[in-house]
This record gives sequence, structure tokens and C-alpha cells, in this order.
Amino acid sequence: MKASNIYLFFTLLFIFITGCKNSFISKQYETSKSESQVIALSTQTDFTIENTNGNIIISSSDTAKNIYCNITKKVKSGVSKDDAQAHLPDISINTSKTGTGIKIKIDHPKNDDRNYQTDFGILMPDNFNYNLNLGNGKISVNSSTRNLIVNIGNGKADADVVLADKCNMSMSIGNGSIDLKIPESTNAAVNAIVGNGSISNEGFRFEDLQSSSRKLQGKLGSGTGSIVLSVGNGSINVSKQ
Repeated sequence: MKASNIYLFFTLLFIFITGCKNSFISKQYETSKSESQVIALSTQTDFTIENTNGNIIISSSDTAKNIYCNITKKVKSGVSKDDAQAHLPDISINTSKTGTGIKIKIDHPKNDDRNYQTDFGILMPDNFNYNLNLGNGKISVNSSTRNLIVNIGNGKADADVVLADKCNMSMSIGNGSIDLKIPESTNAAVNAIVGNGSISNEGFRFEDLQSSSRKLQGKLGSGTGSIVLSVGNGSINVSKQ
């Protein structure tokens, strides 16, 4: 993505996020607030995010020098819209930085009659390492990377990624689906398993293939990297870019 497309990216992203309500339980009154954040980078190459409810949409750019976040906080209340509005500040977003890492942690109130959600649209530099954690919702990644770890309790993971030869990729979902798109030239040992559901493979020729409706194990190319996919209840689909 070139610099000239950054504005278009966030415009389309806003439209997408405002339409995503699959992980947000409906109540009568809803309010939301959007904000933006720029995280300046120096030596950081690792990105971690921890969120309870929401959607995390990540894309990378070969021209981005920092991390650009478009954040939408949402509260739903059964009392009134004013009540929902009054509790927007209860959503806390904490950003911390170390020598090699950036971490964003979202805290939603517990033991509360209201429902809280925080959506992120994030534009990153290429070739960051990711550790993405979400309770309920969707994670989407479109990037080049060496390390990608995704953990979701309930929801969906979409990854359209170019992986380094010595990649370390792990995606795990309790209930939901994984849709992984990778180049035909990927070099990795692949292990995918579903407790209840199905696994599909579109177009790849694996060496040492062992497969069934709930398990797939084999090697792509030299097999120097690692791809591990697991779903408790749902589906996994692996396809070519």
C-alpha cells in the first residue's frame, strides 16, 4: 500500500467497522466514539494487542514509518443513551513501549449490565511480528511477517500474509473459523486440527500429507517454517493468494 492510499484505507476501514456488530450483543441504546492514535517507532519490531470484545483489522504498508490506529469505542445500555454515553470513558486503552515491542491493552469493565466493544483499524510498517489476542470478535491481518500469533475465544480470523521462510505462525480459536491465504512458494510445516467441524485445502500440494475432515498435516516447500492452526468448533480453510 502506497502512502497515497492511506486515506482511502482508513475511509474503507471506517465503513467496515461501523457495519460490524457480529460480536456485540444488541441492546436498546448504543453510543460510540472514534479517535485516532499515532505510535512513533524507533527500534520496535514486535506488536502485541489484548482486547476483550471487538474487531482488529491490520494492514501493512511499505511506506509507513509509524503505527496508525483508528479506534472506535462502543457502549450499549439497557437504561438510556445518556447512560451509555456516560460510560464510554470506562473503556481504557493503555499503550506501552519497550526496546523491541509495542503493546496495546484494552480494559473493559467487568460485572456491569452494559456491553462494551472496542474496534481497531491499524496500519503498520511491513515485517512486524504480531501477537494478537481477542475474546470475542474478528481479527484480520494483511501483511508480510515472520511471526504471527492469533488467539480468539469466539469469532473469526482472516490472514492474507506473506511469511518468511523461518516463520512461526500459530492461530487458535475456541469457536469460529480460520481463513488463511498464503503464497504458493511458502516454506513451512503445516499442522491443522479441528475438534468439531471441517478443514479444507485449496490448491496446495503438500509433501508427506496426512489429512482427514478434521486434520491436515504436511510440508510446503522446504518446510523450514511452522504453521499451526487449531479450532475447537468451526472450520479451517487454507488457500493460495
